[in-house]
Amino acid sequence: MSERYFDLNIEKVLDNWEVFHAVREIIANALDETTLTNCPRPTFLKDSQGYWHIRDFGRGLNYEHFTQNQNTEKVNSDVVIGKFGVGLKDALAVLNRAGRVVVIDSRYGHITLAMHQKEGFDDVQTLHAVFDDPLDKKFIGTEVVLQVSDKEMQAAKKLFLYFENKQPLDENEYGEIYPKDGSTASIYVNGVKVADEDNYIFDYNITKKTVQLRKALNRERSAVGRTAYSNIVKNMLLNSSTRPVMTVLLDQLKMIPEGTQGDEINYIDVQAYAIKKYNAMTPTVFMSSLEAYSLTEDDKEKIRDSGRELVIVPDAVFNKVKDDTDENGSAIGTFALVRQEYIDSFEYDWVDPTELNETQQLTWGLRLRVLEYFNLNKLNKRIMISRTINEYTSGDVLGVYDGTFNFVVIRLDVLDSPAKFYEVLIHELTHATSGYIDNTRPFENALGERIGKLAQDLFGKK
Repeated sequence: MSERYFDLNIEKVLDNWEVFHAVREIIANALDETTLTNCPRPTFLKDSQGYWHIRDFGRGLNYEHFTQNQNTEKVNSDVVIGKFGVGLKDALAVLNRAGRVVVIDSRYGHITLAMHQKEGFDDVQTLHAVFDDPLDKKFIGTEVVLQVSDKEMQAAKKLFLYFENKQPLDENEYGEIYPKDGSTASIYVNGVKVADEDNYIFDYNITKKTVQLRKALNRERSAVGRTAYSNIVKNMLLNSSTRPVMTVLLDQLKMIPEGTQGDEINYIDVQAYAIKKYNAMTPTVFMSSLEAYSLTEDDKEKIRDSGRELVIVPDAVFNKVKDDTDENGSAIGTFALVRQEYIDSFEYDWVDPTELNETQQLTWGLRLRVLEYFNLNKLNKRIMISRTINEYTSGDVLGVYDGTFNFVVIRLDVLDSPAKFYEVLIHELTHATSGYIDNTRPFENALGERIGKLAQDLFGKK
């Protein structure tokens, strides 16, 4: 057949497109055809003359593909890269503007580009696809031969997840979460990059497009604003369930006090979700920054001994989750939980008085004088010595009145100092006889009465 000229009706060549953007569209068409027809993977080869060959093994390009303003098949699909189906015409126009050779072959024809008079308007030249007889009527698929540099080809390939050797950290109905390479994160939609994010934690491939995102995916498919996809990214994280993702989110939570965190973790519901997920995966103590500031060394040691990981989180999210449970129904790990576990598992390390050294024996004997003075001899057998003290019973670390056993317990090293022994013993005897707890007015009054009696007997006599 003779050559046939098909007007591409390109009214405006996209000014901001470079050659690699045009190559992107041709690659996208090859990948879409592979997805839609489940044919073998496309090939990307460079010949001995330096031309690049992009070939798919689908149904083959026909003139009808140049007649549509929108490809209904692609518009209605949620899995293809292309949206409008007009990207090929835009690409051909950009390549022609750059003076590049383009040849397309399929079983329907051998196609080149040329400026040709517009039908009915001999004085107007427009870009046409020139259809000639097919070189091979049994040709499978479509092959596009391009005069582009290796650099331009590589720049185009970098816009596709297809060419990245990456495995997702997680995937769900909203898309796939990938580790970020370098300082800039990539946002993909069905595998084609639409945006870069300087302060995102992960790379994302969105597979569930909202109406807002569909509208934002204009013909140029570049510089899509964050508002078009941020909510999808958030939902992707809120439906993630893998340890690698949760670990990164927890690490980001720890960075918030320094202000070095990624933007995704600023969502408080993402913070809460990450805490609950991580709590189900790993024994953890979550603590607000204010509570962490007041931790004593003994508190820190108990957290270490509990085998739990300490994670300090912002006050707002801590208050949101502290009384909640994770997906397993387990309470969110807090210091209150560690304290209760310590109380439940605590055992005294009792010391027999016969094991005391000479100094400790002399100090231990002073208890009899104290008991006699306050007329509390009946409590003599209720005073014990231990190497360990459960300070959470009353808040004391040197001694305690343990109401569970009805014992006054003195820590062993207190017996190294008679003055300290008097102080601790009188304090705990006051607890034992009054029934009041520390830091209350009734206890302070009861302790004051004993101090008053001592002072009167000591200073009231001439």
